[in-house]
Amino acid sequence: MLRVLKRIALLLLALVAAAAAALYVLYFRRTPLPPETRHARAVPVISTIPGLSACWVETAKTFSSFAFASTAGSVLVKHPAGDLLIDTGSSSHYDQEISAFPFATWLKLKSLAGQLKPEAPLPDVLRRIGEDPAKLRWAILSHVHLDHAGGLMDLPNLAPVLLTREELQFAADPSVQARGYVIAVHIQRFPPAAAPTLRFEPTPYETFDESADLYKDGSVIVVPLRGHTPGSVGIFVNLSPTRRLFYVGDAVDDERGFEERAGKSLILQDSDNDMALANQIVGRLSELHEKVPGLAIVPAHGRSAYKKFFPSGPLSCVSGQ
Repeated sequence: MLRVLKRIALLLLALVAAAAAALYVLYFRRTPLPPETRHARAVPVISTIPGLSACWVETAKTFSSFAFASTAGSVLVKHPAGDLLIDTGSSSHYDQEISAFPFATWLKLKSLAGQLKPEAPLPDVLRRIGEDPAKLRWAILSHVHLDHAGGLMDLPNLAPVLLTREELQFAADPSVQARGYVIAVHIQRFPPAAAPTLRFEPTPYETFDESADLYKDGSVIVVPLRGHTPGSVGIFVNLSPTRRLFYVGDAVDDERGFEERAGKSLILQDSDNDMALANQIVGRLSELHEKVPGLAIVPAHGRSAYKKFFPSGPLSCVSGQ
């Protein structure tokens, strides 16, 4: 009997060791990327706008007690000219939305993005920080993947959704939908592909050649981050000259991406539409981090980056004053 118990214990230890090795290879092991071509910096002039603030709207989290914790949800920008919601997390109907996919696709979606299903519908979370979802001026998506666009299904169908032509065309691609990255019903909340609501001007901003100034006052600037998806974008939120956030969606998994110029984890590389372009963006972010160390670069799922910018935690707001 003792011999059997020892064998069982050894088998369990072997399984734990194999699982740890697999987790390291699939998630923690990152490939260092070569340096990208250096870019000139267009230094912005930033003013502190009274009444401007940014709020952390967390709808889900996982492994929250560890340094590699993940988060999902939105950043709410409260602006005197009308509020902006950046990303929306997953739909509260996530399980139903993925239920019709073939088993392998369903399992992937359930195991990855499915771990960040909303703990409460997005409108309920917004109301906890005093935001009326019906009064949002805009919603902007860093990209159209289901765990960033799904929360639109829970919001009142009022606020325009800001998306580029490239991203709208990508969302409408049947092959993209078949892989589970875009949910067909979500597209009903997007503008028509022929009428994009986000366009860039050839105006350099920081290390980017194009930009869009949403409020025309320098407070919220959008730049292209093409690679993870064809129309991925990053959003600068300038609360003051010294308190700035750069929300980069899934351009990097977490802070290691831009701090170490490291590619995505093996388990998440499959979600990049163009890996070569995506890796170039990692290099661009790493360069920006080096040139502007005071800028808070916030990956969509990097909970540690959120905690640094929002020291009071989820459902808190930060202003420039």
